[in-house]
Amino acid sequence: MAVVKTLMKRKSLPCPLPSALCALGLGALLMTATSAFAQEQPYAPVRPLPLGDILLSLPTSHMPSTGVWEVRFSHRFNQAIDKGSFSDRLHSLWGLDSNADVGIGLSYVPVRDLQLSFLRSNAMDDIEFGAKYEVFQQAPAIPFTAALRIGTDWRTEKNLSDRSSVFGQAILSRQLGRRAEVFLIPTWVSNAGRAVSGQTSTALFRHAFNVPVGAAVMVAPAFSIVGEIIPKNRDLPTGTHADFGWSLGFKKALGGHFFELLFTDTNATHADQYVTTTYQGTPLSSHDIHIGFNIERRFGH
Repeated sequence: MAVVKTLMKRKSLPCPLPSALCALGLGALLMTATSAFAQEQPYAPVRPLPLGDILLSLPTSHMPSTGVWEVRFSHRFNQAIDKGSFSDRLHSLWGLDSNADVGIGLSYVPVRDLQLSFLRSNAMDDIEFGAKYEVFQQAPAIPFTAALRIGTDWRTEKNLSDRSSVFGQAILSRQLGRRAEVFLIPTWVSNAGRAVSGQTSTALFRHAFNVPVGAAVMVAPAFSIVGEIIPKNRDLPTGTHADFGWSLGFKKALGGHFFELLFTDTNATHADQYVTTTYQGTPLSSHDIHIGFNIERRFGH
């Protein structure tokens, strides 16, 4: 209002009406102009939540800027915190003293909307190469964000058959206001899962399909509660009992870092591991609770 009154005092903006009416009129004119300007940008992307490249294990549709590198460390403790007697759990610090599945990854955005990634886990010594392309971003005129992700895995551990897999994922997300986002991730993988026979391990599925879902709610600036659900795979062999996969965690974005602490019934971090709702040849039990964490660091623009 002070700015409007200042403008009114200038000789180039004479106003024969009382100053209060002139101020209201000019204010309404500025609001109309601002609204018209916003309507002229119906394809301006909404500002994304600070979630990074992954939710907890599932990929997001978000894309860093061109030239950005990211290093990722993932850690999943093998011992479930609800197994054994109380004294056993206390002795092992609820699984924190157990062995762990550890992964290290690297990603880079060479050109706009394209990200190349590498991830290596000591679970079956699985090496994954991936590429993610952001097709379009949510905007006032576009109801959701869509990305495509493809890649291949090579399992280099000894005594394995069916070592290689290829995968394809469509990543769809919709941001709800400024604090929530939901994700739908249809995923197809070849030679997925493990069937253990004696000293060898073969693929449980020649072709596996599933539709994991995820959600994030930002409860404080740059601090979110994140959840993932991987439905029980409907094509599991008859007689195989497996529960759905689930993860619940907390994510904090700080500078170029993302820190995540999570609780989950599955240690899977690769598409060829989580799509079957089994892990290392063992069906999932929703009652098993493992502790895990991720650390990501971005470099560049």
